[in-house]
Amino acid sequence: MEEPPMEIDEAINDEEIEHTDNIEKVAENAEVNEENDYVYPSLFTSKTLLELSNSTWSRSKKARGDVQPYLRGCKWSPDGTCCLAVVNNDGVHVTELSRDLYSGNVSTDRSIDVMDSVIHVKESGLIYDFCWYPGMNSSVPESCCWLTTKQNSPIQMWDAFDGSLRCSYRGFNAVDEVEPAISVTFTPDGRQIIAGYRKCLRTFDVDRPGRDYLEHSLANSASCIDTNGNLVAVGSWNTSISLYNINEMGAYKSIGKMHGHGGGVTQVKFAADGLHLVSGARKDHRLLVWDIRYYRRPLNVLTRQVDTNQRIQFDISPCGKYLVSGGTDGIIKVWDENQVKWKTSLDCTDVTKDNVTYKFPLHRDSCNSVSIHPLRPIIATGSGQHHLINPITEDNDESNCDDKEQSETKDMKYSEVTENCLVFWWIGEVPDLT
Repeated sequence: MEEPPMEIDEAINDEEIEHTDNIEKVAENAEVNEENDYVYPSLFTSKTLLELSNSTWSRSKKARGDVQPYLRGCKWSPDGTCCLAVVNNDGVHVTELSRDLYSGNVSTDRSIDVMDSVIHVKESGLIYDFCWYPGMNSSVPESCCWLTTKQNSPIQMWDAFDGSLRCSYRGFNAVDEVEPAISVTFTPDGRQIIAGYRKCLRTFDVDRPGRDYLEHSLANSASCIDTNGNLVAVGSWNTSISLYNINEMGAYKSIGKMHGHGGGVTQVKFAADGLHLVSGARKDHRLLVWDIRYYRRPLNVLTRQVDTNQRIQFDISPCGKYLVSGGTDGIIKVWDENQVKWKTSLDCTDVTKDNVTYKFPLHRDSCNSVSIHPLRPIIATGSGQHHLINPITEDNDESNCDDKEQSETKDMKYSEVTENCLVFWWIGEVPDLT
């Protein structure tokens, strides 16, 4: 990875984000660097999404009847060459972006690609969280890796070329038992791993696998984490969000807590400007936008459909203008800052008012995953959720075993409304669209 210019690097390293002025200086430096390197394309200009590629998962014939494969999250790699997806009861899958989509535009007559997983890691147990190495570059094989944390296991680092296990980072509880992390992320420079546990945060050095870590005690479980420079936002199942500042020694200094959600916080994400934070929660139809300089109350409230405890992902474009969220109704919602000032305070007194810019009904089932491509106008969406079996079956007629099996299958919600797929969509300009 290339090192940033010396003047920008020194300016950022010398800043200690303890008050508003320092936070704004870091954000301004980041914006200048971003403008000099790359100009992100405009999104949703055609108001139409074109399906580019898709991949689906189905239950094996030998699997138990209660096994339901569905996506639980997807994330583009930092270099944009592939997408990492977690499938319930089927581990982790890596799918590649088609070569013809690396540059140029697409036409309406382009055929839809059916994707196969280039890497499949058949992990057992429930995967709590996953993330890419921030400096991942396909031309540098040693940088191509991701982290997962799952039930009854330590944090594990996997190779993105062959799916092999590189190393693990182990946290231990008070009785010296391996404790699984609930959430995990890299620091922006990729040198450290911040993991959230039931009662603490633990910081691991990437180049020192094992059980060496720094620990910071928490009052509640760290359900989700995001970092921005020296700032760390930690969501909790008790509906609160905590802000911390990390110094050079790795010590955490509490900045404050934010309250406003009605359920456990499932995702927090900093905007590109470094001044705004967006959060979502389980069984909470609101996305809360926070100004970290004045964090006592939400700056804005955006609405989406979340009817389950499942984590429903949202994403912010690298340019910071677009906020996209999935929903249990299968509709993705888009807030465009050029048309809706979602980063500023709006009139939220009318709870029936929907201030969304665009709506796209893309899936028949819950759209639980969205991820915007880091370089191209492409978005990845994933669908699926756990469906309960209806305990009441109507089978009054005497029939043979085959008829009975068909009747039971018909009463299963899973067999009727399920959709578990990963789809890539074009969200840029379509020249030949009439």
